[in-house]
Amino acid sequence: MVIKALIIISGFALLGGCSTVSVGPIPAGPDSYIISKEISAFSSEEDQLLSSILSQANEYCVEQQRYMEVKHLNEYSGFFGNETKTTLMFSCLSEKQKNYEQLAPVVIAAPTPEVKPVPATPEPVVEEPSFPPKNKLTNYAF
Repeated sequence: MVIKALIIISGFALLGGCSTVSVGPIPAGPDSYIISKEISAFSSEEDQLLSSILSQANEYCVEQQRYMEVKHLNEYSGFFGNETKTTLMFSCLSEKQKNYEQLAPVVIAAPTPEVKPVPATPEPVVEEPSFPPKNKLTNYAF
């Protein structure tokens, strides 16, 4: 009896490991929507997660006879045994808005420190080495 219960519980655990949770599109402002999709660990759908969420957003805008514009995309790949999640924020643009004004490119730059002039250093004076006179040399080897 215990063995049957363990087999049934492990069967449900295996089936639960392959589940997919999808939410959206949810309105998130004027003509803006959010779609979030999460798959459990060890799922074969992980490679297709981004393409499926983009397709779902595009289909939603096509149903409204509009064009999709991606506003923000966030992907989270969980550690071993955890879920993978992708969240997409998008807009549905009309024909007039299709040629939208592109945003300025994002440039991440650190502020450069102020460069102070280095004072000129004087040339070093090189002196010739001085040796003792030859008649003063001694050999203490013996």
